[in-house]
Amino acid sequence: MLYEQKLLYLMGLFYKVERPKNLVEELYAIFADSILEDTKQKFTPVQAEAYKYIENKKYFSFSAPTSAGKSYLFRELILKTNSDIVIVVPSRALIAEYLEMVKKLVPNSVLVLQFIENVNIKKTSRRVYIITPERGQDLFRYKDSFNIELFLFDEAQLSEEEIRGIGFDAFVRRTAKEFPSATHVFAHPFVKNPEAQLSKHHFDEQSIAATYTQNAVGKIFVCRDNKKFHFFSPFENPHTKILVKVDFIEYILKSRGSILIYTSKRKLYSGEYLHKFYQYLKLCPYLTDLLAIKYVEELKDYIGASDRGKKVSMVARLMERGIVVHHGSMPLRMRLIIEQFVRAGFAKICFATSTLNQGINMPFDVVYIDNFRSMDVLTLKNLIGRAGRATDTSNFDYGYTIINKRNIETFSQRMNEVYELSSKSKLDESVDSIEEDYQDIVEATKNNTFDIESRLTHSQIERIRNSDIDNLIKYILDNLLLDGRVLTGHEYYSTLTESRRRELKDCFKDVYISHLRRAALTRAEQSVLSTAIPILLWHIQGKTFKEVLSLRHSYLTRMGEQRDIEKQHKNGDIPIETKEQLINNLKIRYSPTPDTLPNKQLYPQASFGNDEIPVTEMNYDLLVFDTYDYIDKVVSLSLSDPLYAAFKQYYETTTDIRALSMCNYIRYGTDDSIEIWLLRYGLSFEDIAWLKPFVLKADEQEIVFSSDVQQLEQEKTDKISRYL
Repeated sequence: MLYEQKLLYLMGLFYKVERPKNLVEELYAIFADSILEDTKQKFTPVQAEAYKYIENKKYFSFSAPTSAGKSYLFRELILKTNSDIVIVVPSRALIAEYLEMVKKLVPNSVLVLQFIENVNIKKTSRRVYIITPERGQDLFRYKDSFNIELFLFDEAQLSEEEIRGIGFDAFVRRTAKEFPSATHVFAHPFVKNPEAQLSKHHFDEQSIAATYTQNAVGKIFVCRDNKKFHFFSPFENPHTKILVKVDFIEYILKSRGSILIYTSKRKLYSGEYLHKFYQYLKLCPYLTDLLAIKYVEELKDYIGASDRGKKVSMVARLMERGIVVHHGSMPLRMRLIIEQFVRAGFAKICFATSTLNQGINMPFDVVYIDNFRSMDVLTLKNLIGRAGRATDTSNFDYGYTIINKRNIETFSQRMNEVYELSSKSKLDESVDSIEEDYQDIVEATKNNTFDIESRLTHSQIERIRNSDIDNLIKYILDNLLLDGRVLTGHEYYSTLTESRRRELKDCFKDVYISHLRRAALTRAEQSVLSTAIPILLWHIQGKTFKEVLSLRHSYLTRMGEQRDIEKQHKNGDIPIETKEQLINNLKIRYSPTPDTLPNKQLYPQASFGNDEIPVTEMNYDLLVFDTYDYIDKVVSLSLSDPLYAAFKQYYETTTDIRALSMCNYIRYGTDDSIEIWLLRYGLSFEDIAWLKPFVLKADEQEIVFSSDVQQLEQEKTDKISRYL
C-alpha cells in the first residue's frame, strides 16, 4: 500500500515500521528513538506515556481501546517489577488467560497463583497473584509477609456494578491503606472519565489519569442484508453504503481468515446457531494438524465425552473442524483448551457470548454481531475490539465488523455514545435500598467486618452461632463420616437408607439457611439447593469433574432403569422393539437451572425440559455446562463458605475433631494433608491423581518430590516446574 508505512509512523506503531523514507517518517523516527532511549522499549507513544506515568505516580487510571497495546504494556510492567504483584480481574475466565501469560513470562522462581496463598516460600523470589475482588480479602492475612509493589486492576469498570462494585471499591481502599507504598493502576476500555476512579477514593496526591483513543488495529464496518453485504461507516451517514460483490463471510473463510460470531447463550444451548450458519460451517473441513487433534482429545478426556453413544459432545465434534464455542458456563479448563486452540490458529469460526468482552485476548479477522439484544455501549465497543489481529509485521493491521442491516441505526448511535464512570463510590451511598440478602455484605464491606478465614461477615457468623443447628451438624457427622473419613459414593448408597440420605440433604439445607437474615428459602431456591447437595457430597468425596459428570448423567438419564430394560431384552423377556419403546418412554429427570444463592428473584426453570425430554435425547454438552454452573455458582460461591463457618463454629463449641475434617472436605474436597497442600499450590484433583505418588512431603515451604518424578513426561513436568 502506497501510504502504509507513513500511516504506521503517524499511528505511532514504531515496533512495526521499516527505515524512514521521507521527512515525515524521519521526524517520527526521531520520536521513536527518544522513546526507546527513555524506556528501553519499542513502545507506542500511548504505551510510553502510560509507562512513565506508572513509574512516577502512585495512582494511575487510564482508558484505552481494546487494541491499544495494553497487554504488552502489562507484560513489561510484570517483568520490570522486582517485588510482589496483585492483578485484579472481573472474571475467572480472564484469570485463566493471565495465568497462562504470566507463567510463560516469568522465571520459575516467581510464584504464580489464582488465589492468595503464601506457599513455596523456600523457592520463591517474588509472587504474582491473579484474583477476582471476591478473593482479595485473603490478601490481608499476609500483609506482613508480602512486599506488594504493584496492583493492576484490569477492566476496572467493574466498580460500576451494583453489588460487586461495592466489594471492588472496598478492596481498592483497603489495599491503599494496608500497602501504602504500592502503585495502583486502573485500566478501562472506552471510558470517557478514568479520573473518576481516582476521585471516588480521594487519591488526590501522586495521581494522574489519561484517556487514549488511538487504536493499533483498524476497523472496517460491513452490514448484511440477506445474501448481500455492504461497507458503511457508523461515524458518517450509515445509510451511505458500498456493495461488496462477494459473500463476505464465505470470502474470509476461503481466504483462511477467522470469524467470531457473537450470539446468545440460548441459541448456543438450543443448537439454533448450527442451522442458521450451516452454509458457513460446511466450509470448514476436518483438521489434520496433530496439535489441533491433541487439543480436541484433551477436551474430550476432561469432560468424559465419547465419539459415539450417550456422551457425544457437539462442542468437541465441531472443534475437529475448527469451529469452537465459548461462553461463561464452560468449565475453566475447557475454556482454556479452547482459547489455546484459537490462539494456535486452528479456529475458523467461534460462536461466543459476552465472556469475550471481559478483556480475553482472542482476536479474529471478523466479528459478526448476530445478537443485538440488551447490548450496552461498553459491551459493543469491547466486542468490536476483537476484530483484527495486531501483528509485528510491517503492515497496517485491520479487522472487519459485520452487523445485520436492521441494526445499522442503533449500532451507529451506540458507537458514537460515551461511557462514563460514576465519580461517587457506592460505598458512600445508603444501604437502605439494597436487597435484604445483600445487606450483610454491603455493611461488612463498608465497616470492614469480614471474617477472613470463613469469608463471611461478622453478623452472619453471629447468626450461625445463635442458631439451633448443633443436632443437625452432629447428624451429618454421624452419618457421613466413617472412621475419620468421608463415605465413598458406593458406601453412601449401600449403607445409608433413602430416608437417611434425604434427612442428610435436609440437614445441609438448614445449616446453610442459618447464616441468612431470613428463616426460609423460596420454592425455586430450595429446588436449586436440593439439586446442589448431591454435587456438594460428590465434591466432599473428592470426585473429579469427569466423575461428577458421569454420576449426574447416570442419575438424570435413569441409567439404572435403562440397564434393567436392557437386561430384560438380553434375557429374552422382551423383544428389541419393546426395549426401544420402553427406553424412549423414559424422561430426563427434572433439574432446575442453577443460579447463585440466596436469590429471592429466582424463577423455577428446568435445565433439560419439563419432564418431557426422552433420556435418549440428553444433550451432553448442556449437562457439562449445567454441572459446572452448579459447582461454580452454587457449591463454590454459595454453599461452601456458610457450611465451612458452621462446622468450624461447631468444632469450637464441642471440640469434635470430625467437624474440622468436614471443614477440609467442604473447602478442599479432601482431608488428606498432602492433597490439601497440593491444592493450595494451585494443582487440581486431575493433577494430584498422577502427581501424589511422587510427593514425599508438602508444606508452606516447599514440595519435596522423589527422584522418580523425573520420569514423568514433559507435559506433566511443565505443570510442576515451579515447585521442582
